[in-house]
Amino acid sequence: MPRPYLPATVQPVRAAVWLVHLALPLAGLWLLLAVPSTDVSWHDSHSHFWLVLAVAAVNVVLGVRMGAVARTRADARLLLVSLAFLASAGFLLLHALATPGVLVHHPSVGFDLSQPVGLAVAAVFALVSSLDLEGARGDAVLRSRRPLQIGLWLLILGWGAVELLDLPPLNARPGPRDVQGPMVWVTVATVGLYLIAALRYFAMHRRKPAAMLISIVTAFTLLAEATVAVLLAKKWALSWWEWHLLLAFAFGFVAYSAYVQYGREGGSAGIFDAITLDQTARAIRAEYGAALEELTTALQERERTGTATGPVAARLAERFGLTEGQTAVLDRAAAALSAERELSRTLGTLFRHYLSPDVAAALLADPDQAALGGEVVEVTALFADLRGFTTFSEGVEPAEIVRMLNRYHGVAVPCILDNGGTVVQFVGDALLALFNAPARQPDHALRAVRAALAMQRGVDAIAAGHPEWPRFRVGANTGPALVGNIGSEQLRGFNAMGDAVNVAARLQTLAEPGQVVIGEATRLAAGAAIVAQPMGDLTVKGRVTTVRAYAVTGLAG
Repeated sequence: MPRPYLPATVQPVRAAVWLVHLALPLAGLWLLLAVPSTDVSWHDSHSHFWLVLAVAAVNVVLGVRMGAVARTRADARLLLVSLAFLASAGFLLLHALATPGVLVHHPSVGFDLSQPVGLAVAAVFALVSSLDLEGARGDAVLRSRRPLQIGLWLLILGWGAVELLDLPPLNARPGPRDVQGPMVWVTVATVGLYLIAALRYFAMHRRKPAAMLISIVTAFTLLAEATVAVLLAKKWALSWWEWHLLLAFAFGFVAYSAYVQYGREGGSAGIFDAITLDQTARAIRAEYGAALEELTTALQERERTGTATGPVAARLAERFGLTEGQTAVLDRAAAALSAERELSRTLGTLFRHYLSPDVAAALLADPDQAALGGEVVEVTALFADLRGFTTFSEGVEPAEIVRMLNRYHGVAVPCILDNGGTVVQFVGDALLALFNAPARQPDHALRAVRAALAMQRGVDAIAAGHPEWPRFRVGANTGPALVGNIGSEQLRGFNAMGDAVNVAARLQTLAEPGQVVIGEATRLAAGAAIVAQPMGDLTVKGRVTTVRAYAVTGLAG
């Protein structure tokens, strides 16, 4: 029994590794705070400036790209996530610019509070993005897009102006920690908002597993941990540097996931689709469905007219923002599908040259029917061979034998197929045909008799111009037989076995050239539709009991 699929983060080993990665920063923070001697101070303003500036730059790229996709998709959730990243990026930039000893010459409250405030604003956007925003709620968020963006930038620019111009209250001298007083409660609330948002996104990931969703879960969890470090650490101590590294890991993880997704898809389209609302996902699926329908129509047109699918691939590329590589792949896929259909048609034609059409059609429709095995079915078996063929073949060239057989079979086979029969095999000058297998035919006995009489009329017409050629004799019998694929795993054939088939072969040996001999079961099944003369109870080779046989002289009416 196959094991059920589990998303990556709920598979036991991967889940444990993921949780360890999230627990290690907290363990390190606890160790630094529990053992003060390990929490040494390292005051390097320039290293701080460039580290925070780099993280802010990554954040800006992510936020801007998410915002662009949110605008294209008209998706409220992605818009709010982009605002969360931009809020963090903006205040990270302010935190970098206010680094004492770089652009600002003295420590300030603005330097301390810029990042806690940025984390708090981003946490609000993160939590709201995790809520149910389908329908009217999402529409309300989208209508507020401009005010939200303008308000955020005004807050960032205003804070930056006060901070860099060294104006109160942000120019006040700071305390030993980044947050104190009422900001402690704001920071605690920020931790809670990030954790709730992370849990809600994890629930989304459980419903529809996606790498980008789990990267958002990880980022929000690490931001919660960074906020804890902001709350507890002393400035410029290792525990204080830890929250800077946690921010770098949080946003770097999302950036890395986006990079991996970009590599898989070969372009930026669809990188953040996993974060979108369900209604957006449905719209995307509908678009892709329409695109596939358009591609299918183009393939059909290509098959009909032989025209290329390049223009269609170009239209789809423009519609979905595909890269040149993706467009080329799409065009190759279309060509491959067309080639596969052409191959299928070619194989179908070849099958029908080497198999009876009914058998070929059944195999093409369901290849599983080629499996070894069979079932007991009532059939009418028809045997035909040429009386005197051995003597004839001794006195002529092989080419003459082939020409004769092809002429005879050229009229015999259509007679069988036109009556719904299945030609099972040719053995030298003989052939075996089945009726009622594989296709079911209530009047299979009558069909077999009609085919046999038509064969004899066709052969008579040919033999009239070649009196030296031998003539067909035909035997037919009705009864149960094991019908199916018989042979080995390497080579098999469609065939029938049983007493009814053996009797048909024996009746054929009792027939005269040009004659059709049938068994009693066939005579009864065909009924009054045929005219037949009794031949009595005949002894046939290999059978203890006699067989009641009839010579068919024609069809009634």
